[in-house]
This record gives sequence, structure tokens and C-alpha cells, in this order.
Amino acid sequence: MKKNILEGTIFALIATVLLGLTLFSYIFGSGDSSFMDVWGWIYYLLSSLMHAGLFVLVPFVVVFLPLALAGVKNKVSIPIMGFIYGLLVVVAVVNRYVFQLYHFHINGFVLDMLFSEGASEIFVFSFWLYVKVALVTVGIGLAVFGLVRLSRWLSGRVVRVRKFYVCSLSTFLLTTLLSQGIHVYGAATLHPSILECDAFLPYYFPLSMNSALDSMGIIDKTDIATVKISENSAPIDYPRNPLVVDPAHRATPNIVFIVIDSWNFRTLTGECMPNVWRFKENAEFYANHWSSSNGTRGGIFGLFTGLSSYYWKSFEYSSLKPVLIEQLQEYGYDIQVYPSANFRTPPFDRMFFKGIDINTTTKGASAYDRDCKLTDLFLRDLADTSRGQRPFFSFLFYDMAHAIALPEERNHRFQPAWSYADYTRLNNNTNPQPFFNLYRNCLYQIDSLVGRVLEGLESRGLMDNTVVLITGDHGQEFNENHKNYWGHSGNYSRFQSQVPLVLCYPQVQRRVCHYRTTHYDVVPTLMQMVFGVTNPPDDYSMGTFLQDSSSRGWHVVGNDLTYAFITEDGHIIEKQGNGYVKVYDKDMNHVPDYKLSPKELNDNLIRMNAFYRK
Repeated sequence: MKKNILEGTIFALIATVLLGLTLFSYIFGSGDSSFMDVWGWIYYLLSSLMHAGLFVLVPFVVVFLPLALAGVKNKVSIPIMGFIYGLLVVVAVVNRYVFQLYHFHINGFVLDMLFSEGASEIFVFSFWLYVKVALVTVGIGLAVFGLVRLSRWLSGRVVRVRKFYVCSLSTFLLTTLLSQGIHVYGAATLHPSILECDAFLPYYFPLSMNSALDSMGIIDKTDIATVKISENSAPIDYPRNPLVVDPAHRATPNIVFIVIDSWNFRTLTGECMPNVWRFKENAEFYANHWSSSNGTRGGIFGLFTGLSSYYWKSFEYSSLKPVLIEQLQEYGYDIQVYPSANFRTPPFDRMFFKGIDINTTTKGASAYDRDCKLTDLFLRDLADTSRGQRPFFSFLFYDMAHAIALPEERNHRFQPAWSYADYTRLNNNTNPQPFFNLYRNCLYQIDSLVGRVLEGLESRGLMDNTVVLITGDHGQEFNENHKNYWGHSGNYSRFQSQVPLVLCYPQVQRRVCHYRTTHYDVVPTLMQMVFGVTNPPDDYSMGTFLQDSSSRGWHVVGNDLTYAFITEDGHIIEKQGNGYVKVYDKDMNHVPDYKLSPKELNDNLIRMNAFYRK
């Protein structure tokens, strides 16, 4: 039995090395590895070997060891391991081609395309491709057979068995510690070659300890935001072509973004939000507008960059800035942010405003206090005489609707209303109205503050030269679909992903637009309207112009791990964190027999990945 286990261990070690080299090869098919340096290569090699070791360890512990301990001879157990290992290599090789094409690993979308009706519309295989696949499969089989023979031969030459086990285990542990240690260092210093190559390994989630290191005083997380990384480290083309500006364009209006965290579109009524309601009567109102996510991180990312937060890491680990911010700086705009919630978590300050002195926090004991304070700060700056010397960009981010909390004396307009958000009382049978009334009372208070902002602009005669955009980062659900969903980040229904959008600019003509628009449309609209950029929107955005009523096709929402496509008829095709795909109708009813078009899915996946360097 000891000899059998020794032979199986040697086989697993050799298999780990060869599978690790297969994973290591992924980076060479990515199209661009110029961001790598020595530390990156060392980390990636160690991580490839460690990750491969984990894949091999599972069948070794679950299959081989029980067989060996049960007395099954290696003539049976080793070939079984060889078969499993061969499948691992085949999947790794196939996944390499998937990653090369889509920049993500095998998941439910890929499996649906492969095995659904209509797969032949995408995957057209020639005779010689079948021959190549057959030869590769035979080659893998021969390699596995050779590994079986080699492990048997090597096991007979191990003299000090105990020392062999100690050295093998120590090597694996050392590889693991080194790779994770390097990643901890890379995360603390935003080292691009270390952080960017994580994406090449399938479902790999290495260790980061920034919060722990910060609490121990080893690093200062605020200093990380100042780390300067070369643009060459970014694996994406953004913009895909240099921006071209119409030389005859001379407009440099002020720009004010008013964003309400967790804004349920049902609350935009004359009763609940009278100031915004009146304001939209003399502006463009987009009644079917969708955020880029169902959470703050993705919603704000899409609003500022024109891209899905699928690209979040590429921005976070590089010196890329949104093209909108680049243009604002080039035109000499005074840029300021007024956040109620901390603007460093998520790190929006360094994501969008690197090198710009902005407010990152607002003092206050509650969301209500902070919302009031940020309004006062904006109006104070607006009154500053120096503010009029150059155009300004202001971003006001209200948090009261997210906190769903306000002083008792303010909680009276809509009744009956809960005195506080008691989440322990929520279930599918809970009457949502008292909770929703508390939420509406929060929106009523936010509306009064937004009214002060609009009146401040109007009283100073700035409306004739200011673009004002009012929207939400994402929605907020109150069990409207009767599926026991409350809040956000739980699904991609319209109650969590749809938000109002009001746009007012000089010489605007009042209109209400019912065609679908998205957060991805905001950047192209401003780039053309404010700066006279003549590039087509798809050079720097996943959207188009807000005023363009043509179809947006499938709308992508979410982030790099979990995301969904929302079709034109409202179906939600969701890629879940476990890799599976589930399809829902617009009311969040599961549609198990949905006919997913492989060609349409493939086209949208390619469009989603269009900004990666080829």
C-alpha cells in the first residue's frame, strides 16, 4: 500500500507541473503581455503551479487515496487518476481558447452556446480542425500514459520515502506562501503585473490583506490611491482610437451630476419629489433608463466611463481615467465631488479622479446630516467668486435613500411609515407600504435638498450655461415582483436596475423619451454636446447618444464575476457566480425552456469584450 501511495503521489506531482505549465501558457494567447515584469512572471509561474496543484489535489484525495487505502492495485487506481488528469488537461486546453476569444473562462454562457440548438451558427469546424483536435487528444492520452510509466519508474528509485514526502509537501506549501505573499504585496502597492495576471487563471481568488496591513500600520490605504502606474499596464484599449474634436465647437458649459443612491423609479412623482418633477417638465426625461448595474460600484462606474464594471480591475490597476474626466481636465474645468458616503470605499477617488484634489468624505452623524452638509458645501462653493472664473464640474451623491433613515420629525409626509428600517420583519408576506413610505419620506427630503441646488443655480443665472443631470446609481426593490427581494444587488429586475434620468442643458426642448437608454449613453452624449467629440461612441463607450432612439440591443449589467444581459423584450439572461446561466422574464419568473440564440449570445459577448487589447 505504501508503494502504491508513493507512486500515486509522484504521478500527482508530475501532473501538477504539466497542468501548471498549461495554465501558464494562457498569458501567451492573450494578445498582449507587455504589462508584465520580473515580479509578474515569478508570481504568475508560482500561482499557475499552485492553482494546478489544487486542481490535481482534489481527485488525488477524493479518488486515489480511498482506492489505495482500500487495497486497490495501482494497475487500476493510477489509470483512473490518469483519465481524470487527462480530462483536466483537455478542459484546460479548451478553456485557453475560450479565454483567448472572450477574456473569461468557461462558464454557463459558453456551455449554452456549445450545446444549444444553433451552435453551428457560431462554431463552424472544418475537417482539419477535427483532425487537429483528434491529434491533440491522442497527444494528451499518450502524455498521460507516459506519466503513468514515469511515476512507476521514479517510485522505485526513491530511497528515503519520508524525506521525499516532507520535501514535496514543503515545496507545495512554499510555492503557495510565496505566490500569496507576492499577491499581498502587489495588492498593497497596486503592482499591475501582479494584479492583472490573476485574470488569466480560471476562477482564481488570491489573498489580499490591505485592511489588515492598514490596521497594523504597515501601509496606509490612503497612500495607495496616489500610486502612479503606467498606462501601458492597462490590458484594454480605451479609447480605441484617439479622440477627435470639432475645432468649431466652443461650448464649455458647467456640468452638475446629481445622483441619488438607490432610487426607485416609482418615487418620481409630483407628490413625492415635487422639485425634480417640476424640473423635468422643462428638460429631457428618460422614462425607460437603465443603470449599468444593480449596485453602486457598477452603477457609478458605467456613468463615468461609459463601460461596464466588467472592466473595473483594468481601471483600478492602471492609470487610466474616464475619457470624460480627461476632457474636463484638458478644458480646465474646476472639478469637485460632494459625496455623502465615503468616496474611498469603493475607491472612486482613485478610479476616476487620480491627481485631482477632491472631497472624499462629508462630516455628519447620519445620512440625513451628510446629505444636508454636502448641499451646503456645494452652495458655498457656488457662491465663491473664484468659481465663476472657469467652468466647473460638480458631482453630488445623496445617500439618504440608501440608508432609509431620517430624523423622526421629518418622517411624516407619507403615512403609515416605519420609524426605522427593520429588515428582520421583511419576508414575502410583509406589507411593503409602511417601509416604502419611510423610503418615500427619505426621497422627499432629498428632493428638498435637490431643490435648493437647482434654485442656487437659477438664482445666480447659471442655468443658461449649465448641463444638469439627475439620476440614480441603481434602483431599490420593495418586493414589487413578489419574489421576496428587498433592496438591491439581489437580481437584475427593473426595480433594481432601472432609474429615472433627467437631462437639462442650454436651449433644451422638453420631451419625454420612452425608448430604452442606459448609463453607457451619458458619456457619449456629454462628449459630443460639451466637447464636440466627433468619434463614434463605440470608440470609448458601450452606449450611444441619449437622444438616439435606435435599439440598444442587449443591455449588460453587473460586474466581472456576476452579470446579466437584459434583452429588448425584458428577459434577463444572468451569468451567476457559480458559472451557471439562469433566464428570467421581466417579472423575475424563471424561464427554464428559454430558447437562447447562440449566435446572438456570442455577438453580445464579443461586444462586451470589445475594449480588450487584441
